[in-house]
Amino acid sequence: MIQTFLQQFIPVMEQGVALAVPLGILLAILLRMKVAEYKNIFWRALSWGFWGSVFIIAVKVGTRNAVSREVFEGIAVCIAILGELGLLALFFRKNQEKSVQVEKKLKVSILAVVIALFWYHGMEIWLLPVNIVITAVGDYFTLTVLMKSLGVVCGIGLAVLVGYLVHQAAAALYYRRLLFVFTVQMVAILLQQIIFITQILMARQFLPGGVLMQIMAPLIDRQSWFIFVVFFVTLLVPLTLFLQKKPERPADANPAQYRKILMQAQHKLRWGTATVFCLAFMVFSSSFGSVYANKTVELVPALPINAVDGKVEVPLSEVGDGHLHRYVYKASGGEMVRFIVIQKGGSAYGVGLDACEICGPTGYYEKDGQVICKLCEVMMNKATIGMRGGCNPIPLEYKVDNGRISIAQASLEQERKRFR
Repeated sequence: MIQTFLQQFIPVMEQGVALAVPLGILLAILLRMKVAEYKNIFWRALSWGFWGSVFIIAVKVGTRNAVSREVFEGIAVCIAILGELGLLALFFRKNQEKSVQVEKKLKVSILAVVIALFWYHGMEIWLLPVNIVITAVGDYFTLTVLMKSLGVVCGIGLAVLVGYLVHQAAAALYYRRLLFVFTVQMVAILLQQIIFITQILMARQFLPGGVLMQIMAPLIDRQSWFIFVVFFVTLLVPLTLFLQKKPERPADANPAQYRKILMQAQHKLRWGTATVFCLAFMVFSSSFGSVYANKTVELVPALPINAVDGKVEVPLSEVGDGHLHRYVYKASGGEMVRFIVIQKGGSAYGVGLDACEICGPTGYYEKDGQVICKLCEVMMNKATIGMRGGCNPIPLEYKVDNGRISIAQASLEQERKRFR
């Protein structure tokens, strides 16, 4: 169950942090500016981005092929790149005097960055709960669905928390330090986005291969490492805060007032400390947690078995130990139809395909005396093996005769389509 939880928690957390951290730092910069409209534009764009991503997912699920994930995310990333370059250019322009034209460009850049980032990462996040609903096939009240849903909720919750902590820590920085941290964050994001767009253009053959492929191949293969770049860049926020000099004493401040200023500065350091702890947890989750979440169980090889006189027979002496036994029958079309046999107690046996209606032919394994689905890690109640429903093995009709379990060859042939 922990593996099932982590398989949802980690990708949601990573996508959420990649979205929340740069937006949290951007909001800290906008709050330093005297124009209140910038803050309003930010929150408006955040709302549009959220509902826009939900709408796109709804259209994609409802129409199946009307929305191409690759095309939509590519467009969103292109808009984000233009907006990010616009923000950096405006923040570092030589003439810092405000003008109507500059304010208009800044508002457009804010809208572009916030909406486009939410569209891109939002689609990646919302697809996970949508897949939970689809794969549940109407059977929503199960432990597997609960653990997957908890993974999504906890991933979103942690991402929001980290975004808030980073925002508070960034807000405590001096403006130049804040701008430095934001710039490093944007450069890291831009590099990842350029790699993503280049990959799409190469796949669509708009860009040639050859030398470019040799350069891009190692970068594309290691795209999963980008989240650690995000973590490292995020770490700059608390580190910069810790290295920040303590506030100087104002000329008109008495000792009591200055102590109050120092206490406020000390309090702000706590945001940095909390951010470091959260980052340490996320690094652990994205490294060791991912290894555990993606760990695959090697199934015991199925024993080949042939049909004789229209039936497949398994000696009771082979399966009378109460453990899981896997067999494979080669169907007329070449499909390898796997089935399992387990003694449930006394003369009762559980006989079914090595597949279920929900997870397909992924197979089952035995651990600590329990039969477990390889895909979703649901533990089977031995007493229910041989019954339909949930993640139970698809039952096969059988007879016990002359010390053998007999399964009709026609029953296995009928189920061969599941193993194609």
